[in-house]
Amino acid sequence: MTNIVTKIESTSRSGKRRQVSKDECLLDLKKDLPKIFKAFNRGVKKFNKVSSMFNPESKVRFDASVLNTAIVESLQVEFSSNWKWGKYKRFILRLNDYIFLVKKLNNNNMPMNIKTKHVNSISNQLSLPMFNSEVYQDDPILFFGYKTDRMGEIVSPQVVYIDENQVKWVVTENDVTSTETLFKPNTQNSSVKVSLKEQLVRRKASNE
Repeated sequence: MTNIVTKIESTSRSGKRRQVSKDECLLDLKKDLPKIFKAFNRGVKKFNKVSSMFNPESKVRFDASVLNTAIVESLQVEFSSNWKWGKYKRFILRLNDYIFLVKKLNNNNMPMNIKTKHVNSISNQLSLPMFNSEVYQDDPILFFGYKTDRMGEIVSPQVVYIDENQVKWVVTENDVTSTETLFKPNTQNSSVKVSLKEQLVRRKASNE
C-alpha cells in the first residue's frame, strides 16, 4: 500500500478506518479501476437490453434495483474471488485493502440511502464490521455510484470517498486514463453537446 498512517494520524482517527487521498487510490487501484468501469459499462448495457423488452408506455419509473443487480452481476464476473455479501445483504467488493459498495448517487454525489445508524457509520468511516466478523475494519470504504438524468439516462459513473458525512473526493472515468472513456464528464462550455453524445451512446448500447 502507498499510504503510511503516522502516529499522530492514527491517534486522531482512533476508531475510524484508514484515511486515503484520491492520488493514493488512483495509484493503489491503477489496475482495478479500469476493470470496475468496464464492468459498469457491461452492466448498463445488459440493463438497457432488459429495459428494451418492455413497452415504454408501461414503465412506471426507473428501477434502480434492476440496474444495481446488473452492475453487481458484472462486477462478480470481473472480480470473481474478491466479493462477498456483507451485513443486510449488502454487496461488498474488496480490492487491494479497499472496500467498494454500489449505490445510486444524488446530485451531491452522496449515496441515496435511508438514514440509519449503520449508514451513518459508513459515511463517517467508522471501524464497525461490514461482515459477520471483525475483519477488514481498517479498510477505507468507497462508493461506486452513478446518477440518472431527467430523461432517465444513466450518467456520471464515479468512485466516491465519503468521510465526516461529506464527499472528500471523486474519481471519474476520465481520471482513469487506462480505460476507454464511454462517459464524458459535463463541462460548463460543452454540457449540451456532451449530454447529447451520452444519450446516443446509451441508445446505441441498448440496441446492440
